[in-house]
Amino acid sequence: MRIGLIRVISLEDPEALNAHGEWMGAHYPWLEVESRAIPGFPEGLYNPELERAAVPAILEVGEELAPEVDALAVSCAADPGVAELQERFPHLPVIGAGSALGCICRSLGRKVGFLTITPELPEAVIRGLGDVEYRWEHVPGVHKTTDLARAREAIMAKAKELGARGYGAIGLACTGFSTLRIAPRLREELGIPVIDPVLAMGAVLSLIGATKSPAGRG
Repeated sequence: MRIGLIRVISLEDPEALNAHGEWMGAHYPWLEVESRAIPGFPEGLYNPELERAAVPAILEVGEELAPEVDALAVSCAADPGVAELQERFPHLPVIGAGSALGCICRSLGRKVGFLTITPELPEAVIRGLGDVEYRWEHVPGVHKTTDLARAREAIMAKAKELGARGYGAIGLACTGFSTLRIAPRLREELGIPVIDPVLAMGAVLSLIGATKSPAGRG
């Protein structure tokens, strides 16, 4: 299944650009991921104003990818541009990291704690949670995705705090956590499920691929 992955931070280095696609492909090798980044946002999207401003660029990259892929994915927990892409390409599945994360966390059937880079949990995540009890913690000293690389110990401390409060799973509410590939370490330390947003998208995309008829029927 061919996936067009839209990165919402402007990246020119191929290794950085492909980091999320390679992370997804390592866990779901049946997904062939083509990654492209939007221009003009070198620090990513870390507030609602930037998310709105980035929608035209996201749509432009979606236009480029759509003829080449079986599905589009927006690698951001706020799901910027997802609704617009879904309207523009009704024949293609369009997945956002936030809604995928919320739905996977909801399926666990337990209290979920989230780590964020902003003071609020993204609405796209909340919409997927239904009636699940949840709480979020803003990682201290982190205000944008590019801050996360210097905050590994703060991330661990906040995750442990959520575990101590009785939250039986942790959701990572920014795809910058996926860049760090920190979910396995948190899961090992806490002994509870830790849901990575890029891998949540991969799980949803895998289900979509599994339900496609081999002969194009059904």
